[in-house]
Amino acid sequence: MKFNTALSFFLLSTCVLFFIKESKYYKSLNAIIISGVLFLASLTLLEYIFSINLGIDTIFIKDTSTTVLPGRMSPITAVGFLLLGIAIWGMQSKKKQTNKRTQFVFIVIILFSLFLVLSYFLQMPGEENLNFINSAAFQTGLMFFLFSSILSLKNASKKFYNLVLSKYAGSKLIRIIVPYNFIMILLMSFTLLYLVNNNIVSFNFGFIIYIIIALIVSIFYIIGIAVQINKRDLEREIFKNSLYQTNFELKQFKQALDESSIVVTTDANGIITSVNDKFCEISKYSRDELIGKTHKIINSGHHSRAFFKELWGTIKSGKVWIGGIKNRAKDGSFYWVHTSIIPFKNEKGEIYQFLTIRQDITSLTMLSSQYENLQLKNKEIEQFTYIASHDLQEPLRSIRGMVNILKQKKINEIDEVTNNCVNFIDRSTTRMSSLIKGLLDYSRIGADKVLQEVNINEILNTIIINDLSGNIKDSNATIEVGQLPTIKVYKKELHLLFLNLISNAIKFHKKDLNPQIKVSVDRDDQYWKFSVTDNGIGIENLNNRNIFGIFQRLNRRGNFDGTGIGLAHCDKIVYLHGGEIWVDSELGEGTTFYFTIPINLN
Repeated sequence: MKFNTALSFFLLSTCVLFFIKESKYYKSLNAIIISGVLFLASLTLLEYIFSINLGIDTIFIKDTSTTVLPGRMSPITAVGFLLLGIAIWGMQSKKKQTNKRTQFVFIVIILFSLFLVLSYFLQMPGEENLNFINSAAFQTGLMFFLFSSILSLKNASKKFYNLVLSKYAGSKLIRIIVPYNFIMILLMSFTLLYLVNNNIVSFNFGFIIYIIIALIVSIFYIIGIAVQINKRDLEREIFKNSLYQTNFELKQFKQALDESSIVVTTDANGIITSVNDKFCEISKYSRDELIGKTHKIINSGHHSRAFFKELWGTIKSGKVWIGGIKNRAKDGSFYWVHTSIIPFKNEKGEIYQFLTIRQDITSLTMLSSQYENLQLKNKEIEQFTYIASHDLQEPLRSIRGMVNILKQKKINEIDEVTNNCVNFIDRSTTRMSSLIKGLLDYSRIGADKVLQEVNINEILNTIIINDLSGNIKDSNATIEVGQLPTIKVYKKELHLLFLNLISNAIKFHKKDLNPQIKVSVDRDDQYWKFSVTDNGIGIENLNNRNIFGIFQRLNRRGNFDGTGIGLAHCDKIVYLHGGEIWVDSELGEGTTFYFTIPINLN
């Protein structure tokens, strides 16, 4: 390689390095260097064209090894530098059209440099018609090829890179076929020329073998590519079918969601991007009126700023918010919705949109409100019952006091009619006092309820020993108590429940048979099931009576004393515990009362 050739490569390499810099200084320096290379190449061509010596061949260093035109680069080398300098200059242009033309210049340089390299590589320097091209050194052609190839890739457009490097089938085909064509053609051509130049085979025979081998290799290569493509197409078809099925299922899910729920999506700032028909239906707004707005358009004013601040704090942290919201429709009507807001995140973990799913619970909310009002009314009734029963006791006490005074009169001082009236008033006031006390006790059930762990056997022992000992002794009753559990209940109320059931079992016994009472319990997954069984007279017309209603009596009033409130107490106490109570009885065969208490009462 001549010195001027090496110098030109060095200068152009420097230009490429300066090309990275963006400052005007480096751009100006670049222009000067490229101009110098172009000037040097142009003068060299003039020397060849006009057969003159301008003294530039040995201006930097004296060539003593070359006898013919010492120090002068070859004409093809000068043409190469002329084209390469123009191409590097064109690379720096910001015009797309100039960049495209520059790419053609690089391709021309690549082609002639490749031809130069291959002519040496394939032992062709002796061809007389190629003296102009072969006048350049092998390493010069190699440098031109590398230089122009690298800069061509640098100057190539994004479309070119996408065409070659993308994941699409066409790009993959290019990456598979091009290396084969280049390597196989080069290798087979070199082999053919080597065999021909060394007289191993004749050109005609070698050319036929070349074609046969090329066809065979190409056929097998194409078959191999076809197999790979078919395999990928099969995988793509399977994936396509799976994707279709998944999309079909998603479509069904979306249809079910749209038909059952109010659905809306918003961006990260809460701007509505899409709504379904149910949202428009319940809000009375059209899609055009909703999309692009925020949910302020349906804000009812019912909720505080703190409520929405907590809502946004939850969803902005990436968590799902669930709760009830009161909204206002376009016509001014209000509606309640059970709302779930789900944040969607991208690959970076950033929230980019929210999906909101709602159910209309307006009717349920109204029922809940009515239930609360009903509870309030019941509480007011209980308070009224307590006050009324408490206040009614006072005049009864006065009447009973006057009756007692009359009873203290000597029997001869009052006639028989007056005496019967006094006895009737006494019995009536006594019964009325019992009824009022029963009402008072009924109203007080659950007033100060406190759950506590209670041993049921201890409650039964207290009832048997303290509360009903006289009744048990008088009736000669036998009470069998099984092993009962320790559970969480309202102790005072449960004590009253067992007291009423056992006292009733003693009261309604057969005259010729001692009462036998059994208290037991069974357990399932959710409840304790208690039973109180007796051998008494049973209940008449059980199926036609609501025996747990207030003032309902099990038997005729004349046969047994009582107010008819005891079982109403039992029913209220069991309901207070969240259980159920029922009875199984036959007239003359005894009675069993069942009731349940939840295991996990809280």
